Amino acid sequence: EHRVLTLTSNSEQIAIPITSEHIPNVYVSLYILKGEDATNPLASFKLGYAALSVSPREKELQITLAADRDVYKPGDMATYEIRATDYAGQPVQAELSLALVDLSVLALSGDQGPDLLAQFYRERGLGIQTASSLSISRDMVVVEKETARDAKGGDGGGAGLAVREDFPDTVYWNPAVRTDAQGRAQVQVQLADNLTTWRMRAVAVTRDTEVSTARIDIITTKELLIRPVTPRFFVIGDKAQLAAVVHNNTDRDIAALVKLEALGVEVSNAEQRVTVAAHGVAKVTWDVVVQPVTAVDLVFSVSGGGLADAARPVFGLLPVYHYSTPEVVATAGQVEGSEQRVEVVQLPDNLDPTLGDLTLKLEPSLAAGMRDALTYVKTYPYDCIEQTVSRFLPNVIMYRALHRLGIRNEELEAELPKMVSTGLQRIYALQHYDGGWGWWVSDDSNPYISAYVLFGLNEAQRAGFGVDEDTMSRAAAYLEKSLQARLDTKQTYPADARAYIMYVLAEYYADHEGLGDLGRAITLYEQRDALSYYGKAYLAMALQLMASSERTRPRALLSALVTGAIRSATGVHWEEKEIDYWSMNTDVRSTAIVLQALLRLQPDQPLIPNVVRWLMAVRREGRWATTQETALAVMALTDYMVSTGELAADYTYLAALNGELWDQGKVTAENVAEPRTLQVAVSTLLRDIGNQIWLQREAEAGQTGQGRLYYSLYLRYYLPADQVKALNRGVILSRQYTLLDDPTRSLDQVKVGDVIQVKLTIIAPNTLHYLVVEDPLPAGCEAIDASLKTTSAVYQSPKMEPVLEKGRLPYWWHFKHSELRDERVALFATLLPAGTYEYTYLMRASIPGEFLAMPSYGYEMYFPEVFGRSDGARLVIAAE
Repeated sequence: EHRVLTLTSNSEQIAIPITSEHIPNVYVSLYILKGEDATNPLASFKLGYAALSVSPREKELQITLAADRDVYKPGDMATYEIRATDYAGQPVQAELSLALVDLSVLALSGDQGPDLLAQFYRERGLGIQTASSLSISRDMVVVEKETARDAKGGDGGGAGLAVREDFPDTVYWNPAVRTDAQGRAQVQVQLADNLTTWRMRAVAVTRDTEVSTARIDIITTKELLIRPVTPRFFVIGDKAQLAAVVHNNTDRDIAALVKLEALGVEVSNAEQRVTVAAHGVAKVTWDVVVQPVTAVDLVFSVSGGGLADAARPVFGLLPVYHYSTPEVVATAGQVEGSEQRVEVVQLPDNLDPTLGDLTLKLEPSLAAGMRDALTYVKTYPYDCIEQTVSRFLPNVIMYRALHRLGIRNEELEAELPKMVSTGLQRIYALQHYDGGWGWWVSDDSNPYISAYVLFGLNEAQRAGFGVDEDTMSRAAAYLEKSLQARLDTKQTYPADARAYIMYVLAEYYADHEGLGDLGRAITLYEQRDALSYYGKAYLAMALQLMASSERTRPRALLSALVTGAIRSATGVHWEEKEIDYWSMNTDVRSTAIVLQALLRLQPDQPLIPNVVRWLMAVRREGRWATTQETALAVMALTDYMVSTGELAADYTYLAALNGELWDQGKVTAENVAEPRTLQVAVSTLLRDIGNQIWLQREAEAGQTGQGRLYYSLYLRYYLPADQVKALNRGVILSRQYTLLDDPTRSLDQVKVGDVIQVKLTIIAPNTLHYLVVEDPLPAGCEAIDASLKTTSAVYQSPKMEPVLEKGRLPYWWHFKHSELRDERVALFATLLPAGTYEYTYLMRASIPGEFLAMPSYGYEMYFPEVFGRSDGARLVIAAE
């Protein structure tokens, strides 16, 4: 607001009313003009400012949380009463976000959340800022489903005793709880099985932007309870000492029977008796040996004095790992017409006969054949930006294709919204200031990877998901700018990257205002000899999108592709002259991209069916070698599936193993998208001669015989533990354990509570791209996360250091990202020049026993044939 006043003296008072509109502060400026007069021959002015602080008290809500009691049992229903009043104590209608969180989690990371009053009403400086008030806060419609908890039954812990096994970190979250006109609301929460302190945290706001936060704690406990003490996982052959701590919260001593019921381990003295003093604790231990299984199921129980409790470990079923990674031998093909096919599997001499399996997957269509591939990208364990996009992109493409073909995949439809939403939020968070993305957030923006992200965002938007337009437009601007750099035609990779960027921008501008850079595309076409096969394919598709009437240049590019095709008994594919590391490209990936170009621009090309046959034949365990290969292959094969209407099928099939019927069935339009999986253990197969798998496809009376039967066959086996030694296939690794207090001496025996320093030595004989190094932990140890609030400040975070060569640091030596996980530590390098590096981290011995430490393993993520491993180790942890 402003006023114009006439000052009649040189000392006047001006009254300025201070209201709630001025919270948190206001500036008063005074601009005085004095014209000419007898004493002032020249006009003059004065300017001054005064800052006035205004208390935000009127904007602070008073939120009261009250639980119906302080102490509960697991599974009880807790009722919370909420009351909201303004600064004067008058009831107000407010909207609250409520979260009920296990306080032990908050102890690790801190009770996070800003001071809302300070966030909304901190004092501002004098200035003007402009911004858009519109932003996407949600990118999907959330369908809330109220599901009742299943009654928990127990396989162990005594007859009729419920087993506690549901241990979530957050048991309740509701972002839109509203108080009524009297300022009141009520919520009910069914508590989980955790025996802990729960903190309800409320964040509130009103339509007048009055804000506040509030907290209240409750406890879940039992009079007699048991707490399991176990590792998070096992390795086959581990010898561990498991424990349980029994708490007696009553006023009397209890003679208790304590049991361990276990599947997957050998256990002695499973039942033990112990007397627990009033308000005391007792510890019971069991020595176990881990068997060759995939998971261990443990149920600990205690009963006595008319009370009882039973619980599984917080981690649930404990996974069991083999000392070595599995070796997989695979083949694949398809059966057409009335064809018969025989595959022979010969077991290697040096396998572990107690583990492994032979799997035959029968797939009546491409839709069925790509299910494993979609699951692979969806469940890939790491989250660089490429994998974040690859997790949802092929699933989005498949979803759209099935929708167009009138086929429902209820599982995909249910999971896809959450999958896309999670991916989009991570993409938004990792976008750099310049609009691009790197492999990890600490990497510089990379045009090729950024183009892949924009392509994924655009496809998600085409599928009907809400995508932030500002994120996309910033990415497009970044890619446009990257094209302005001069092209060096002597380098293949920049030319291929430019072709891909032009294609992605053409796809983006097809749905948004703007034009692709046709001039640069034509210039690149004139220099097409610098392009790889996949670069030519992308440029052909880009030209077709930018100028649909243009035929000559795309046809010339397709002609070059057809000429370069390699024909073999397994089909048709393309092989590049050189490996393009920066684009993560392989021959499988190039073949998939060329297939896409042929389907779009020359759908009647006779090569296409044989290209599809080759792509399906080179799968391994139902998917391709990397996330990039898998994502691109799924997208290309989905295009083929849509263009050919390949989902019509009506035939009968038979499968036999070593002369005995293994499976038979009929394929119709109703089950054409459903794969069939057959599996037998290695121990049941023939060792001295080859195992014969016989497949037959035929049309019975009344059947048309239409459709194809794809199959993939793979043998998964393990090497005996004594044969797992260090191996160098382009990466050299070694590992050393030392005590933190004495890092000069290697060790293989420690005691519970010791802090161990782990040093990995990594030797790169040549420059490595997109390197991953995984170091499995011994099951009795926990990696120390120095970022947690409960970790002592004296413990250092993991660090990477080069081994100096002639006193100089190698160029760009550091790793870009590392992760501490339950069972391993992983680190990642986008580019690692040739040299020697040392990575150190800390772990704490926590469970007594003898534990196998699986070998460290390093590999190029997109070129997994480049790998290496260290020797394994055995670590003995003695009880305190």
